[in-house]
Amino acid sequence: MRAPAQETTVESLLTNAGTLSIVRIGEDTDLKMELRLKGRKVYDIEGNMSAGFVAQFRTNSSGELIVMTVSEGGTACPAQFQIVHVEDTGKVSVTDEFGDCGDSPTITLQLIPDEQVTLRFQGYYRLSEEQEPGFKPPPPSTWVYKRGVLKQLSPAPPKRRGK
Repeated sequence: MRAPAQETTVESLLTNAGTLSIVRIGEDTDLKMELRLKGRKVYDIEGNMSAGFVAQFRTNSSGELIVMTVSEGGTACPAQFQIVHVEDTGKVSVTDEFGDCGDSPTITLQLIPDEQVTLRFQGYYRLSEEQEPGFKPPPPSTWVYKRGVLKQLSPAPPKRRGK
């Protein structure tokens, strides 16, 4: 009979619905974690070496919005993000992973006219890419979470001279 996998709490924060925790199952190299609310699994975080909470916002009407970062490890893509919506009733929803691999977006909460969380990324690239012929830094990108929907905004068109 196999012994149960070791569990380690990576990070926790308090919400109105209870404690939200990231729990690692097994070893770091097993790449298996769970998101738990009051000790109950609400989401599998699989295929990532690390995860953590980077922002928590209390909204006027819909509970709490938590920005979570996840990473496979290594330097090819340092971070992706997910929005965790914890309603006061205990219902939890989690977006798909998103971002441009940059690990330090600007995160803002807007309450008026509608509640929304915005993440602005600078345009991630590895320093070694600068040496490649014809290299152009990628454009910044913006993601908005509003009314339970995550979408990427289209980049602004380049400014044309003389117009």
